Amino acid sequence: MLPRSIRRQIFQNSNASPISKETLLKIKEHLSSHELYGKSVCSLPDIDLKLPALQGSNIAEHFQKIAEKQCGIYLGKLLDLVSHGIPDIPHIWNFAPGWTKYHVNNEIVQVDFPDEDAYVFDVEVCVKEGHLPTLATAVSKKHWYSWCSNQLFIDTQAKDSILKNIGSIYELKNLINLESKREQDRPMLRDQKERIVVGHNVSYDRSRIKEQYFIEGTKLRFLDTMALHIAISGITSFQRNMLIAAKSSTSGRLPKNQQCQYKPGKMEEILEWQNISSFNGLSDVHKLYCGGLALDKEKRNVFVTGTLTEIKQDFQQLAAYCAKDCQATYEVLCALLPECQKRFPHPVTLAGMLEMSTAYLPVNHNWQRYLQDSEDTYRDLENELTQSLKREADRASHMMINRAYAEDPWLWDLDWSTKPLKVRKASSTVKKKKNAKNVTPEVAPQYIGRGETEEQLSDEDDTGIDEIRRLKQQFQELFNTKDQLFKRNSFLPGYPAWYSLLCDRLQDGLIGPSEVSTSAQVVPKLLKLTWDGYPLFYSRELGWGYLIPGRPLHLSHDDESRCAVTSFPLKEAFAIFPPRNEDQSVRTKGIVTAEEALQHLGQMTDLSADPLDLATHWQAIRQRDLSNGTNQKDLRQTMGHPQKKHTHYLTSDRPGWHLGIGPYDVGIPGCWFFRLPHKSGVDNNVGNPLAKDYLNKIEDGTLKATSSSIAEHVLKLNRNIIYWRNARDRIISQMVVWLRESQLPRSVTSSDHFDPSNKYGAILPQVITSGTLTRRAVESTWLTASNAYKDRLGSELKAMIQCPPGFNFVGADVDSQELWIASIIGDSYFAGQHGSTAFGWMTLQGKKSDGTDMHSRTALAVEITRDQAKVLNYGRIYGAGERFAKTLLMQFNHRLTEKEAAEKARKMYSMTKGNSVFKLNNRGRQLASALGNPPEELVTPEQLNSMRKNARKESKLAHFARMPTEDLIERRMWSGGTESHMFNKLEEIAQSQEPETPVLHCRISRALEPRNVGNEFMTSRVNWVVQSSAVDYLHLMIVAMRYLLDTYKIEGRFSISIHDEVRYIIKEDDKFRAALALQVANLWTRCMFSYQMHLDDLPQAVAFFSSVDIDTVLRKETNMDCQTPSNPYGLKQGYGIDFGCSYDIYQILEKTGGSLDSNR
Repeated sequence: MLPRSIRRQIFQNSNASPISKETLLKIKEHLSSHELYGKSVCSLPDIDLKLPALQGSNIAEHFQKIAEKQCGIYLGKLLDLVSHGIPDIPHIWNFAPGWTKYHVNNEIVQVDFPDEDAYVFDVEVCVKEGHLPTLATAVSKKHWYSWCSNQLFIDTQAKDSILKNIGSIYELKNLINLESKREQDRPMLRDQKERIVVGHNVSYDRSRIKEQYFIEGTKLRFLDTMALHIAISGITSFQRNMLIAAKSSTSGRLPKNQQCQYKPGKMEEILEWQNISSFNGLSDVHKLYCGGLALDKEKRNVFVTGTLTEIKQDFQQLAAYCAKDCQATYEVLCALLPECQKRFPHPVTLAGMLEMSTAYLPVNHNWQRYLQDSEDTYRDLENELTQSLKREADRASHMMINRAYAEDPWLWDLDWSTKPLKVRKASSTVKKKKNAKNVTPEVAPQYIGRGETEEQLSDEDDTGIDEIRRLKQQFQELFNTKDQLFKRNSFLPGYPAWYSLLCDRLQDGLIGPSEVSTSAQVVPKLLKLTWDGYPLFYSRELGWGYLIPGRPLHLSHDDESRCAVTSFPLKEAFAIFPPRNEDQSVRTKGIVTAEEALQHLGQMTDLSADPLDLATHWQAIRQRDLSNGTNQKDLRQTMGHPQKKHTHYLTSDRPGWHLGIGPYDVGIPGCWFFRLPHKSGVDNNVGNPLAKDYLNKIEDGTLKATSSSIAEHVLKLNRNIIYWRNARDRIISQMVVWLRESQLPRSVTSSDHFDPSNKYGAILPQVITSGTLTRRAVESTWLTASNAYKDRLGSELKAMIQCPPGFNFVGADVDSQELWIASIIGDSYFAGQHGSTAFGWMTLQGKKSDGTDMHSRTALAVEITRDQAKVLNYGRIYGAGERFAKTLLMQFNHRLTEKEAAEKARKMYSMTKGNSVFKLNNRGRQLASALGNPPEELVTPEQLNSMRKNARKESKLAHFARMPTEDLIERRMWSGGTESHMFNKLEEIAQSQEPETPVLHCRISRALEPRNVGNEFMTSRVNWVVQSSAVDYLHLMIVAMRYLLDTYKIEGRFSISIHDEVRYIIKEDDKFRAALALQVANLWTRCMFSYQMHLDDLPQAVAFFSSVDIDTVLRKETNMDCQTPSNPYGLKQGYGIDFGCSYDIYQILEKTGGSLDSNR
């Protein structure tokens, strides 16, 4: 636990009460049942640290006060704005560069910028001209403002020439000034004051504001009405699909025979959430909160597809459109702000969101080098890939000779039909001779060199011209045959049809199969790909899979739809792929790596839940399709149990030497067909075995190319470029604004590492501070960026974010954030002691070395790797069920059968989550007492059924036997697992009337509250408790860090938070003080969680970050060199960037002397 000196400074007035004997016995029995009691625990050296004094009598008051100080002024200005109303939209807009202010008396004045405390703001961009702002409007409680870009007043031809020369280089002078004069290069400290700007998706507008690119930042903050809407009324992706279905259909009623399957009112209860939620666009949000007709967004198309000339011509209408968006945003703000205060009462939530709205990513000239190197390498590798594929296609086309393709297990079913050369009927001999006479003198000069007459050539080489004439006459009959060809002839006559489809018709196919790429369906066959050593085959019904020869012929059925021209070369296939003894103990890498799966888990929704639990929702939506003639049979299938796809293809016989997804009968005699595993589950078809999801299968040898060495090279090339191919558009389109030397702070220009010839700039990531219903931040590029891998072109992306001279990145990853949050919830519920549950103990004391950490135990139980177990554990804590675990297990080991995977999943869930039991309600307890059973105990489903059976025997109790289960129980609970107590508490919170996070008391989205969804969407609600608490954690930490930076005058700013890591840009002289501040912020945050859970102490093992990173670039680990195909020499040798350093709490205390003061 915390050293006594530190504990006294945080938990000031609370004395640790002794644990009762009953509690100790309960803890001992629980830990003993999971073989954890008595295990050795590690002890840490004490830490002597004088913390900054708390601003209050306890840690909760401390956070209340520092958060109010940070956001109180901004909140006051917001409340003032919504309480006063706004003036009417001006009828006439001033078409002039810069800012114009509109008074209520119609007076128009040119101003430097809107000198207001709070206002609503909207920017419009002419997309065809790039990222620069074109038009903007703003409204405060007293005035309207408009802004026009200089682009609108520059001569079109001159402007085009400028744009052509400067490309996509943006400077501050092109942006909107909100806090300083347009020509002003540096922010003036005396002019700084707290201002707040409101917008819908305001991060898009922020990236066009001049002052936001200053390295030291300003006091201006941004509030996003879209983020507020998502936090208050956000929906899951499953609900989004339902809204789309509802929007595209009309209302209707279910037939009576289908309504009776549900209780009265159940249908309305399920659909009630649709009345209090919507999509995230301004038009939908405004209609939801303010009513009325949808906003007219037609004029938006002018900005998307139009030119600057069109915008100038329609300026008045477009300015009015922009102003109407401002007005709508203001009306939405008026509706959302009171609701936000009610649902998110703690000031830390608002203060955290305001701080996150200031994200900032510095870059230098290396950014442009990175883009150029990545693009050049991509072009080279893509060209090499295309040429390799062309060679493979040419090689395969030669299989036409003697119909060799008919004996190839891959190429046999391609379309080998050819088109003939169309020739006219032969003309008369006389006509031929006549034509020959006419043509001869015309064609001969074609063989004479350019710039030379026939006489000159004859003088130089009479012999040569005579030879040309002789050859011309000899082959004249062949030349004349061109007259027999039709002007419009067959495309590539004589070539197989599949080859022709790969060629460019505009080039007449002369350059070969130029259209071939790894996404072409023919490529896996050209490369002769194998899965586990068996040939790949494509089924229109089942997608990609592989064939295993050896099936008795009498068991197969012929596929009548298949062309009978060529049959499968069974004899040849059987010789190449004979039955064999498969080593089932071999483990292979999964389709989804552990790292990728963990990234996606953070965004998990009801889509990962069991479809049986979701069928009701689709049934409720389907009623609307009835009036459009929906087939009743289809409707019944939707409402009932979901049908497995293509079950009629499954066979009862299977090869004894192979396990996989199948087998199926696809009409190929003598062969079984097995499907390739899909990352979304066994019922999904694989569309392309060369997609990025199968890179790991190529690495571990499961997926191989066997046609030639070129084919193996193709797989390697595809693996290299696939990341850049998918991400390049997002990366290249990043808006980078470059700063001149006069716009850089003195702390940069006075640094020894400053180079005047270098370029310094910044990217403002367009972060939605609450982009999901769990309130997680969302951004399309930086929050999902890959770490650097040697075989991923362009994956050094994050390392291109580099601090300006004189500054460093200081940051840390929160260790096992969600696991600890879930475990402390369980510990406080079970016994009120840290580590009292098996789950809590393993989180705090478990060690890899002796296999007592939860990931090692799960891995051992179901025979998978520890990294794979980590994915399963996080998924389970996020609320995923056994079906999710079964799907993932089959991805990790594709040789597992569905039955084996289900058994492993059941075993894992029984060991961790436990077994389902029921907590009886009053009626249930009455029944238990009447039958002589203890009324307070939990009962298993079997015990409840036994009680009902016994009740039927007694007439007085018979009515209990007829009651459905839900009328006898209060709720379902879990028992016997390491995580049972944690899940019981999470589900208790999720099922409460107003689910809220246990620390900051933030409420769940209205679209998931029980009053609007009943007992549905439990996966999302349990997931929300953990993930939204993790957002509370982040907000607490960055608010604490902001307080410490301001209090101790540590020069720096928030940079970015990516999932569970946070990074700050700190002046080099202050980097160690900032590292200590980050450790203190984490300690305070953990203590706040403990205090709110009624635990007046904290284990030292989780009190501090395991390490704080100090670096000059953004990367996962400070010792990563980030070598990739586009950066083969790494950061150190290729860019001259040294490794960073990581410091634990003891090293930081040594560097700082344990003090945050600068003059220690």
